Amino acid sequence: MVPGITGGVDVVVRSHAIEEALAKYRAGWSLDQFFYTNAELFDYERRTWLARQWFLIGHSSEVPQTGSYIVREVLAESLIVVRTSPDTVKGFFNVCRHRGSRICSDDGLAAAFTCPYHAWSYGIDGRLRSAAALMDGIDKAELGLKTVQLREIGGLLFCTLDPNTPNLDSASFLPGLEYQGVPSARIAARRQYPTAANWKLVMENFHECYHCLPAHPQYSGVMGHVKRYAMDAAGPAAAWNSEVDAWARTQAIADFPQSVVETAEADWSYTEITRFPIGGGRRTQSEDGQPVAPLMGRYTRYDGGVATFGVPPFSFFFLLNDHAVLFQFLPRATEFTDVTVTWLVDAASVPDAVDVERMVWLWDVTTLQDKAIIEANAAGVRSRAYEPGPFSKLEQWGVPLITQYIDDLRSQ
Repeated sequence: MVPGITGGVDVVVRSHAIEEALAKYRAGWSLDQFFYTNAELFDYERRTWLARQWFLIGHSSEVPQTGSYIVREVLAESLIVVRTSPDTVKGFFNVCRHRGSRICSDDGLAAAFTCPYHAWSYGIDGRLRSAAALMDGIDKAELGLKTVQLREIGGLLFCTLDPNTPNLDSASFLPGLEYQGVPSARIAARRQYPTAANWKLVMENFHECYHCLPAHPQYSGVMGHVKRYAMDAAGPAAAWNSEVDAWARTQAIADFPQSVVETAEADWSYTEITRFPIGGGRRTQSEDGQPVAPLMGRYTRYDGGVATFGVPPFSFFFLLNDHAVLFQFLPRATEFTDVTVTWLVDAASVPDAVDVERMVWLWDVTTLQDKAIIEANAAGVRSRAYEPGPFSKLEQWGVPLITQYIDDLRSQ
């Protein structure tokens, strides 16, 4: 067999405790404590449901030339992501085929990968090149690095640990990434927000704005759509619909591809690109609404819009006229989730033309606030007093994720 054999997913038997928790699930209510705190369940998820998801793990600029590679951890697996040609990026498990040693520890540039334990050497295509004192009759072609399913789409690098995960369909968002100039962008900033909470609490928070007014005064002051998603009232929704309609008719860029303009009557979905105004005449998401970087991609003017889309359940994107924001969520442990935010700007923009602190301000302060409220939520969920509560009408965008998760676990 040629090297590059694909790593598989563990066969895991579901315990009685997990079966019992799934049977108790009540649709429309938050989950039992078990789902947020049980280590056995997280290990089961990691080996099954989570392994089948697509995760954003980087940007093409991080592997700019043949031989450039990055080392990333996904669900306790160390991965090597390497550019093997100008047009091809591949992913491999960072596991030597001899004794299982880690091969790479840091990002870098290499013509080959050499294991530090016994010096087995692999080409950047994963093939075993040399192995001193190998026994006679051993076929080196069978000892290549095991591959991980990886896709480079519009400058974004995605991977999944399950070789049987369906291919990632990019038709709905690739044209938007290309219009934005994401394939040729550069990273202006990246910040980490490690959050001491189960991934479901993190994602439930991300998908609702019920908490925006009490928890996010800065975000609520900048983003006009809060008046719709954080209130159960017809008046604010009608006012927002009127503002969006006026913006779409008089200001919005007309040639942004495959976008749907949000209205109060049509609930947007992360699976399609939705554009709407930031609101209040702002040109971008800075504190004063003024630009923080040169225009990106094919934009020729500021229209004050923001495009949103996602690769659910763990990757989400916000595209502004002058920068793009990438959200990566990565479950690490039963009660620990990595949250990474990356800001992109046009590759041709010089450092002096980008005001990084003004650019990161909104999502930095908002994500820090989210970290605090999610960790407080997690602390309460650990209490003996905790029991599931009903989701409100303003939390419905997160319900499909939980419903799909439960259905998938029941059926696998």
